[in-house]
Formats: sequence, structure tokens, C-alpha cells
Amino acid sequence: MQPVESEAFEVMQQFFDYDQTVPLEADVIGRLEKPGYIRERISFRGALGSKVPGYLALPTNKMGPYPVVLLLHGVTSSKESWWEENSTMRKLTIQLLESGYAALSLDTEYHGERSSNNELDSPIALLENERFVQYRDMIMRSTIDYRRGMDYLTTRTEIDTTRIGMIGYSMGGMMTFMLSAVDSRIKTSVACVSPIVTVPYLPTGVHHHAPYIHEVPFLMLMGKNDGQNYTEAQARQLHDLIGSDTKELIFFDSGHMLPAEWTDRAVYWIGKHLN
Repeated sequence: MQPVESEAFEVMQQFFDYDQTVPLEADVIGRLEKPGYIRERISFRGALGSKVPGYLALPTNKMGPYPVVLLLHGVTSSKESWWEENSTMRKLTIQLLESGYAALSLDTEYHGERSSNNELDSPIALLENERFVQYRDMIMRSTIDYRRGMDYLTTRTEIDTTRIGMIGYSMGGMMTFMLSAVDSRIKTSVACVSPIVTVPYLPTGVHHHAPYIHEVPFLMLMGKNDGQNYTEAQARQLHDLIGSDTKELIFFDSGHMLPAEWTDRAVYWIGKHLN
């Protein structure tokens, strides 16, 4: 894994630029009230002008404005994964809300409510069919969508946008590296079982972004036996590349599905570095 030089990275950053003058045209489509939190179903204009659906959850056990954590799902998953009953993803979301954090989760391109935009059965088929440019564009546009999502959060008086954290799982972990390197609004990050993908036409490789993550406390949660996505040695090398002085790598004796205690580690890291 050889990261790009700084001049090349400056060019690469332009892939994640967007027109900030385009109106968000944000809507709150629905509202669900539960003990301890309120969850709104929202939408706004994303990278390509299409509507991006998401959930914004607000705790009710504390007074705002609330620090907020962006939740980035994996490939073939969706924003719903952070709310599925009896899942570690939902456990994490509830832990964050109980700790006084708001949570924003979006459907990335070709996922969830946006699945109809992809003529293939599954986004993973983009890699399997060597459609690398489309795979690259999916990740980059979705990363921009989260930048637009942070723009939306600035319109919400309940949110303290000086305290934005991020937790990404699998493909979401890849995007966590990218956002941490290109957007200074991110104050702390947790990347879980992030694949180390090195394919043609992919300036979204996490090893390219890692050295340019500065002043962002960064935690990697990885499985020792996730051989399909990375080796233990590759994970250690990637961790060494991260430019932040505050970083940590934790291995679990697992594959791509981490054991339940990963959520405790993630929430602890967020609490330590976002308060």
C-alpha cells in the first residue's frame, strides 16, 4: 500500500468537491417518538441533485444542542441497518442516543430507498463485474452526500455542528477514511472492518487518504480473520499510515462481523474525543 504524494492528493480531493450553492430543499417526511429519542425521516438534495433519504435521531433525555454522530452503513445494507431489532448496529445507535448524541444515517447511492438507481441486483456486483469506475463513483458521490448532510445539520438548531463524529462499518469504514481526510468538520472517527480495496480507477483507496487524516482522533476496529477484505498485516500497515497523532487499532478474534462488544469500544471513543 503506497499512499499518493501530497500534490496528487490535492488533485484527488477535488473528486469530493461539490457546489455548495445548490439548495438543499430539505424535508422532514415523518416523525417517530419513542422513549428516550425522536427519529425523523428526512431528505435533501445530494451530490447529483437527487434526493437523499435518511434518519435524524435526537435524544430526549438531555437538552440540546446535541453533538452528532454520522453512521455510515456497509455495502448491500442501508440506513435501516442502524435500527434493525436485535442487531449490534441498533445497539450502537441506542447507546449513542442514551449518551446524549444525535445520530444521522443516510442511504448511500444504490442502497436502501435508492436501490432503483442501480440496474444490477446488488451493489457488490459492481466489483464482481469489474465495473470499477461505477463503484468508485458510488463511493465518492455517497461521501459527498454526507458532506451535504453536514450542511443540512447546520440548519438544525438542535445540533451542535462544532462536534461531529463518525462511525462507519465496512464500506462505511472506507468512507470514514475519506471524510476524515477531506472535511475538517469531522472531529473524531471510528472505522470498522474497512476493506482495503486497491483496484483500477479507484482514488478512493483508504491507504491514499490515511496519511492526510490530521488532528482527527481515529480508531480502527478490525477482525483478525477478515481475510477477504484485508490481512492483519495490511490493517497494521494502514493504521501506521494514519497521520493523526491520536489513533488506535483494536483487533477482535472475528471475521467481518465483529462481536457485540465493538459497540462499547466505538461509543467510548466517541465520548472520549467528542465531549
